[in-house]
Order: sequence, then structure tokens, then C-alpha cells
Amino acid sequence: MMSDYILKYDPIPTIFERGNSYHKLKALSFLAGRDGNRLLGLLDNINSSQNADGGWPWLGRWEFDEKIPSSITDTAYFLPPLIDAGVDTNSEEIKRASAFLLKAQRDDGGWAENPELHKTMWESWTWFSVDHSVTWITGLVIKALLKSGHPPDAPAIVKAVGFLKSMQNEEGGWPSHIGVPEPGSTEMWTMEEVVSTLLSCGETKDSEIIRKAESAILNHRGRWQEPVENPLGVFLMLGYDREHEYVAECIRHLLENQKEDGGWGFYNEWNSSPDQTVRWLEVLQKYGVKTR
Repeated sequence: MMSDYILKYDPIPTIFERGNSYHKLKALSFLAGRDGNRLLGLLDNINSSQNADGGWPWLGRWEFDEKIPSSITDTAYFLPPLIDAGVDTNSEEIKRASAFLLKAQRDDGGWAENPELHKTMWESWTWFSVDHSVTWITGLVIKALLKSGHPPDAPAIVKAVGFLKSMQNEEGGWPSHIGVPEPGSTEMWTMEEVVSTLLSCGETKDSEIIRKAESAILNHRGRWQEPVENPLGVFLMLGYDREHEYVAECIRHLLENQKEDGGWGFYNEWNSSPDQTVRWLEVLQKYGVKTR
């Protein structure tokens, strides 16, 4: 029997002292004994920040009084934890956000980031695109729509799932988006969003598309040590228990690379990110990893 895993440092400060409202709301959706007053304050803040088109501004910049156009990504991120926090799927807030996402679907079935953000986004952020459908953003949007009450057989979702399936490369992985220099490449950080989406839409764990995805993950085992490329979340969805060698390896990488401030960066050489920190805290808790 494997001994208990314990985090070296407390990740909570990185989330609640450095994170935006999404990170805090996400954490409160899975932390035990969540603070009701803090939750209500977050919900009020998020509701009041929703743009007229139904979306939320990119990277939570509304919290710094910046007037930023709505983001497809941030809107899709917000919907599931809002609903988990008790916001009714029939509320105007959720309906408007869902309509904003549906309106932005591209002809190929996928979603890109809002073209209005073209001058706002950094050119170095090549994993985003305003010109081409993005695999992982498409996955995020599908899951947000499902959470909002749209059925898996809704035409927009069926079309989007078809897009994701068509983008799987020969190896079994996915590129970040259409138009990348090497379209046959596998970007490990797309895997969790895409695989979880396909499973949510009825794909079985033993289907060819999922088995190929698992094979691609194993082909890139040398990249698992980087937090953003760690496939622990995929293994959780596929039902691997924590005594499985792949799970143990992924957990070990995360424990070894946790930073002294309690967080994880996208890459080990980067500073801690509330994004990665809230993501990994949730997955590690589901695997029974304890916090000091």
C-alpha cells in the first residue's frame, strides 16, 4: 500500500492572494468548509462585471478597472464554477453567457478567441488564436455549454465534437489550433480539455480515439515533469487509481516541483500561477493528497 502524499507547502495563499475571481470561485467549488460570505461577495462581483454581450473580459482584467472586450476562454471558464456555486442555469446571467458562446462558434465547429482581443493579446501567446479554431478552447466551451443545460446532442455541440475528432493527429494527440506551423504535432497541455470533453459527450474510455490519446500521452512521458504538460488529470478521468505507476509518477513530479509559495508555474522555471495552482490542488485532492 502506498503511503500518504502530503504537499510540502500550502497552495491556498497563491490562489486567494494572487488569483482573480475565477481562481477563487473555482477553489471554493471544491474546498471543504467554503466561506459562504466570501462566495456571495465573489458572485456579486462576477455578476456585476458581465459585459453587455454576455461574456466576461479577458484574464479578469475588469478587476483592475480595465475596459477589455469579452473573452471566449474566460466566459467558458466562469460558467461551470458559477453553476456549482448555485447560480441557476435558467438565470439571465447564464443564458446570456451561453448565447455569447454559441454566437461565436466558427463554421468548422470550433471556437477561437474573440477577434476583438487581437490588439490586447500578447503575440508570444501562441496557444491562443483569434483567427483559427482552437482545440482546447473548443473543449472548454463545450463543457461550459453542457454544464449550462445544453444536451450533448444539441447541433452546436455535435458539430464541435466533430471538429475535435477531426483534429486528432496520427499519433493520437491534438495541436493547439488550426494554422500552427506543425499541424501534426501534439501539444500535451491540450489533452486534458479535449479528452474530458469527448468523455462528457459520450465517448467511451475504451474507444479508439481515447486509446490513441493515451498512447500519445505515453509517447511524451519525458514532458510530464512540467506542470502544464502533466497528464494526471487525464489519468483521473480514465479511472487510474493512485497506485498506478503513471499516476504515482505524475504526483511525484507535482510534489517535487511545488514552489515555496505553495504554487505551480505553467513550467517549472516560471513563477507560480494561480491558474495552475487551483487546477492541481483540485486534482491532487481527488487523489487523496493532503495539504499541510
